[in-house]
Amino acid sequence: MVAGKGVRIALLGLGRIGRELVRRTLHNPNFHYVAVGDTSGIIVNSDTFDSKEMDDIIGMKEKGMRLEDHNGGHEYHESASCVVGCRNVDVLVDATDAQTYDTLMEALECAHVVVSNKKPIADVSHAEFTRLISKAMEERRILDFGTTVGAGLKIPDAISTLGADGIERVSGCLSGTMNYVSQRINEDAPLSAAVREAMEPPRCYTEPDPRVDLCGEDFARKLVIVGRLCGNRIDRDMVTVEDFMPDELMASDVDDFLRDLPTLDPMIRVRIERAWREKKTMWYLGTADLQNGVYKVGFEEVPLGDPITRARESDNVLKIFPRLWRRPVTIMGPGAGITETVTGLISGLLTVSTSFL
Repeated sequence: MVAGKGVRIALLGLGRIGRELVRRTLHNPNFHYVAVGDTSGIIVNSDTFDSKEMDDIIGMKEKGMRLEDHNGGHEYHESASCVVGCRNVDVLVDATDAQTYDTLMEALECAHVVVSNKKPIADVSHAEFTRLISKAMEERRILDFGTTVGAGLKIPDAISTLGADGIERVSGCLSGTMNYVSQRINEDAPLSAAVREAMEPPRCYTEPDPRVDLCGEDFARKLVIVGRLCGNRIDRDMVTVEDFMPDELMASDVDDFLRDLPTLDPMIRVRIERAWREKKTMWYLGTADLQNGVYKVGFEEVPLGDPITRARESDNVLKIFPRLWRRPVTIMGPGAGITETVTGLISGLLTVSTSFL
């Protein structure tokens, strides 16, 4: 970064999160966009994009167009790897939903990295994860993936702090979508209605395909990240996820899935009523028994007075049991949503900006 010129950003991902990030930072003199990318490719302006051009790009994306259709006369590449490698970029922001591990490894040779994308952190082996962390340390780069768990709560940062003396166990709901769904089905809403509410504005809690949340895949990734930050050698295949989604619903397209989702309502209703009869509630939880290496995600019955039952909307709730502490630490707050996630990314960008002072 040139002193006084602000942080030069390469942004990968112009979905809802990427576009909101641009809106909230575009007029901040500390941040300048020199490259933006989507699934079609990446465009580069070494002099930085001005606010009008970025507004045009955002408008184009909201109309469903691709960056390869952008006629701005700028340098265009089909692959981000041509851009992140020592191309006058101070920080790479990964707001995609793709496997970008190799891109992040390359970027760390010459830039800091701020990421909300869980796949390059969780959908790689523990050895690869360790190499990514080591690469950032060797190159003295910031690798900020705090937003991958808890969005703006940045739960990984809390885990890193509390884990100094070791953590025995963590338990709670790390999915804003599934917390909202759990809340609503315990308020007597059908599962299908709760999922649609979580998908639609103003919430927009779900992944583009809500089955990523319902099948526990997104939650499992977060549990992998938490387990790794606690020092355990955990890979995705070590997490047991309750499978309550029939194969035919998993195989259909999103529209057909949403049309057929009400077929699951009676089954969920039976489980909820059984929990109520025992003066309990049913919530979608994840648990990492770090001492015994047991990791699981799924619906569980919990007492009505459990802190999880006080969670609302997209709250994430996590109980952390430090090894030498007398009581667990409970973290609770909004852990999903576009606004919350972008807040976490901006926090990472501010950390990068401060590092240049």
